[in-house]
Amino acid sequence: MGFEAFFAAATGVIPFDYQLRLAEAECWPDTLEAPTGSGKTEALVLAWLWHRRKSVPEIRRRTPRRLVYCLPMRVLVEQTRDRVVRWLDALGLSDEIGVHVLMGGEDVEEWDLHPEREAILIGTQDMLLSRALNRGYAMGRARWPLPFGLLNNDCQWIFDEVQLMSSGLATSTQLAAFRTALRSYGICCTTWVSATLRVQWLATVDHRAAIDGLVHHALLDADWAASQLSPRLNAVKRVVPARAAGDDAKSLAAEIRAAHQPGTLTLVVLNTVDRATALYRALQASDKPAKKRLQQAELLSVDMPELVLLHSRMRPPDRAVAVERLLAMQQLGGIAISTQVVEAGVDISARVLFTELAPWASLVQRFGRCNRRGEFEQADVRWIDVDAKRAAPYSANDLDVAREQLVKLTNVGPRALRDFLAALPDAQRDALYPYEANHVLRRRTLEELFDTTADLSGADIDVSSYIRDADEHDVHVFWREFDGDPNVSAQPAPARDELCAVSLNKASVAWLKEKKPWRWDFLDGKWQHADGNPPGSIFLLPASAGGYLKDVGFDATSTAPVEVAPHASLMADGNDADRLSTNQRDWQTLAAHTDDVVAEMGRIADALADVLTEAERAELLHAARWHDRGKAHAVFQQALTARGNPDAGAIWAKSGASAARYRRRGFRHELASALAMIDRPESHSVLACFLVAAHHGKVRVSIRSMPGEKAPPDGRRFARGIWHGDELPAVDLGGGVTAPPVTLSLTLMDLGWSDGLPSWAARMLALRDEYGPFRLAYLEALLCAADRRASARAVQIPNLNDKEEPS
Repeated sequence: MGFEAFFAAATGVIPFDYQLRLAEAECWPDTLEAPTGSGKTEALVLAWLWHRRKSVPEIRRRTPRRLVYCLPMRVLVEQTRDRVVRWLDALGLSDEIGVHVLMGGEDVEEWDLHPEREAILIGTQDMLLSRALNRGYAMGRARWPLPFGLLNNDCQWIFDEVQLMSSGLATSTQLAAFRTALRSYGICCTTWVSATLRVQWLATVDHRAAIDGLVHHALLDADWAASQLSPRLNAVKRVVPARAAGDDAKSLAAEIRAAHQPGTLTLVVLNTVDRATALYRALQASDKPAKKRLQQAELLSVDMPELVLLHSRMRPPDRAVAVERLLAMQQLGGIAISTQVVEAGVDISARVLFTELAPWASLVQRFGRCNRRGEFEQADVRWIDVDAKRAAPYSANDLDVAREQLVKLTNVGPRALRDFLAALPDAQRDALYPYEANHVLRRRTLEELFDTTADLSGADIDVSSYIRDADEHDVHVFWREFDGDPNVSAQPAPARDELCAVSLNKASVAWLKEKKPWRWDFLDGKWQHADGNPPGSIFLLPASAGGYLKDVGFDATSTAPVEVAPHASLMADGNDADRLSTNQRDWQTLAAHTDDVVAEMGRIADALADVLTEAERAELLHAARWHDRGKAHAVFQQALTARGNPDAGAIWAKSGASAARYRRRGFRHELASALAMIDRPESHSVLACFLVAAHHGKVRVSIRSMPGEKAPPDGRRFARGIWHGDELPAVDLGGGVTAPPVTLSLTLMDLGWSDGLPSWAARMLALRDEYGPFRLAYLEALLCAADRRASARAVQIPNLNDKEEPS
């Protein structure tokens, strides 16, 4: 089967010539520039699949096992996933290649448990870039290192519609440069995609040297002349100014009604959620008297056009319903009101398009949602002027530049735009595509991000400025039925379908402050009233607080109780928690569990033989054998067996009952494991010690006591529930390995050298520099995956009403 047949089997159509060239090229491109509506998503996803599965052996070896498809807007994510799933089903590959959406909340798919599998990961720049920076938005702190390791190794990144990425674009280029400089496992490469791509956008400080060597892929003159693409490229889209202003919702609604053609889609794109919502309500209001007149005239067979509102401030299930209705409108007709979220990736074709003035690159994307396939002999675009006072979220200058050229046009079809731009002087053309990153990620910051240990106040390095510009940041809110304190009813962690993104604009910040939301405190392991609004945070509110309607999304003016979405039954993670050690189907000794983890680690390492060396495989298996040695500590055994103990003489790793609280707050068994190994270099490498300490994501580069820990009565050093001088008994670790008794020392908490040995931090930083942060995190993720996979097989549903189950 050649690529043409492969593509046709997946999509039902033959590929365009440029799509065929992409798949058959020996070198994967660094950039792809193609007009809107020309099938960029199909080209890239199916070319990766072809390279990974069907191409010659050398190309298959050079093709990463994970495809990471990054989109600028969350509305696009589910539609892109659904298209990819259909292609895989058609090709018979759906059981072999996973498709996962990376969003906030509890992720039931847990894609990161299977690092050896081929996968297609789809998400927004918020979710993907924050994870690639080791500060994953809307996910638990202890999980951050897993995607950090997996997204920076053995991956093909695709950044779609880069003109919408703001500061995230500079971060994408810097990460690409750092993966080369600091090294990654396997092949890790990046492709930037747009209909309006400018290579100079990619020339950030550490990526500038790579610009001249980039491989570019674009349509050739022959593609523009080809009959396959001709209807799309030659589509006519007549453009005229609208009469109404975007903030005059009533007048704009009337103009939209007059322009709408029955049985077709009319798409309206406004620059802010507030204006889009106001227009939606104005159109709803204008429906009521019209419907009444129809009923009075007994014209019951005459239907008013359906309305739908679509923007980014919706919960995923409600947004999915809105997208489904929008797609259906292409056949049934209707009026859709949206924001920038439809600029990229949404495969729709409107007969009539209304759009507010926007920067030129955004306008080109919006024009691409009108007469997309050239199916209408003529389609109409009406642009709504925006004055300087209402320019946000854009700059007034960018709007002025776009307006200056837009008034000269009568047709905004792809070929008409191409020819118009080609005739412009260089200075005017360049002015239409400005880009300057306000914040550029540097190597020192990236290396600092490797350590996920919070400071004593729970604060972290803020990565938001590297992901979006300041006026584009979000938090996530979810609603539950509770009165007073959510800890009383033991509110579990949020599921992704509960989360609603809320912009951190002035009005929303004031609304949040008034509602006094709750935020999970990782250190204390409970819900506490939020102090501040860091981007990416998750806030809990009672349903009675209002602020959300299913068809409108987030609405600060709504006081109606919020309909609570179905939610997870898993408690949020905390510093003391160890979810997979309790409530299992049966009790499991430390030796038996360790044997399971070592076997699982072996399977993962064998599957990654193309990535790992034999020495690294041996290190991972050694770390797997010793990873839970610290569970022999008396504090752990006492908590695990407090509510049942089938054999008082055994040392347990997993309990068939719930556990009691640790008698020492903040106790971490993995720190005890690492301390038992660290000063025995003849038996344990520094790498193995780090992997053992880090396999739960709670102990990594730094060791220090945590807030709320009680000091030992005799004044000894203490950290994470471990006291200097604690004794670990000898214990069977399975596989014929017995760990000897050991006295734990915390002298390596000190800075510098102590007793002639470097501190823990010094050793870990040297290890990070030796391996590089990406490769070290990747090895950490592999051990974590093996441990969790071995543990998860025996897990029962936790008893959420048992508030004493921390460990």
